[in-house]
Amino acid sequence: MSLSIGIDLCDDYTAVCINEDRSLILPTVICRDKIKEKWYIGEEAYSITLKGQGVMTDKLVKLLQKNGTSTISKRIYKAEELIREYFNALMEMIIGRRPIEDIDKLVLCIRKPDISLMDKLMDILKSIGIRQENISIISHEEAFCYYTLSQDKKLYDNMVCMFDLSDEELTYYEFKVVRGTGRNIAVAEGTDLEEAFHIDILKNESGRKLGDRIILSCAKKMMEEKIFSAVFLTGKGFENLDWAKDFKEYICKRRRVLQEQGIFARGAAILAMDKLRPKSEFPYEIFCDTRFKTELSLRLLVNNRNSKLILTAAGESWYGYSAYVEFIPNEQNYVDIDIMPVDKYKDKRVARISLEEFPKRPNRCTRVGMSLKLITPGRLEIVLKDKGFGDIYPVSGIEIREEIDI
Repeated sequence: MSLSIGIDLCDDYTAVCINEDRSLILPTVICRDKIKEKWYIGEEAYSITLKGQGVMTDKLVKLLQKNGTSTISKRIYKAEELIREYFNALMEMIIGRRPIEDIDKLVLCIRKPDISLMDKLMDILKSIGIRQENISIISHEEAFCYYTLSQDKKLYDNMVCMFDLSDEELTYYEFKVVRGTGRNIAVAEGTDLEEAFHIDILKNESGRKLGDRIILSCAKKMMEEKIFSAVFLTGKGFENLDWAKDFKEYICKRRRVLQEQGIFARGAAILAMDKLRPKSEFPYEIFCDTRFKTELSLRLLVNNRNSKLILTAAGESWYGYSAYVEFIPNEQNYVDIDIMPVDKYKDKRVARISLEEFPKRPNRCTRVGMSLKLITPGRLEIVLKDKGFGDIYPVSGIEIREEIDI
């Protein structure tokens, strides 16, 4: 039996979905038992800590982002070590005695894409025995896409939105299928709302009324003059909707409202299962914060015909992206890279990189090696190297480095 796992890792909770159906949610905390010298996570970590038998550490994702440490029983642990122990305990919890090599696909989901954080998490997952080719890391936006596309198509006839209310964060998401373009395009976008509040205020009557007013105001601001087929609610704050009567009345008008916990983990698990199938069940180009929103290409002359080489394809995942190409300039001392946004309201741009620093040679007697690497999700580093021209013109060692916004 194949084993596909979707994990939503956040500072306050971790949600897990196995093979699209079996799921669990636990607090993202870890504790080391002073007596047994064993690691515990989730509710067990709280229990051990309350008994005075261990020291608990929380906010593990932020700790990893900041390269932080935590002192436990007079020993300093790096964030990477704590997350590694956390994942070891989590794997033991969800797959039992099955060897970790049995995991066919694991899709890890984080709130927002961050290359440094994604690299660290990838290294940690590899260190506990999961093969790199079996790991994918996505964002909440992308997980929301896959979750929505797995639902009945009537749910996304029009736009779909979602409110995610966690301990201290309120995030609004929109999803739509763009029709009439000749391609199947699905777009998701998330917005962190400034009106976020700590859900502890919902423990008393005045706090519940305040929370209802805040969330209703957000709904009116974000949903006004838009047509939605469905509204999803997720996060700890929406486990019970008794506090949000006015908000509930507003979002339920002429649309379906679905309340579910673990939506992002389920979306990640759906993607994990999809990657194991011979043919994808999602014939859509996905556009979100983990996908390229522009096409980058290089103009070429092939067999005396104008052509282009795609360097980045719009809709492809940018995590782990790098590219290398070699070419010979023809009657020009520059390289033009065409930047074509998928958004039809944004204009095409050309990034021109001068080759003036290269040695002067006859036309078509310089070979250029061009490598591309992502620095941030919206910024690309391009390195152009003089590769000479056989034995006639040796390599000069000159490099030209440029950064472009994409």
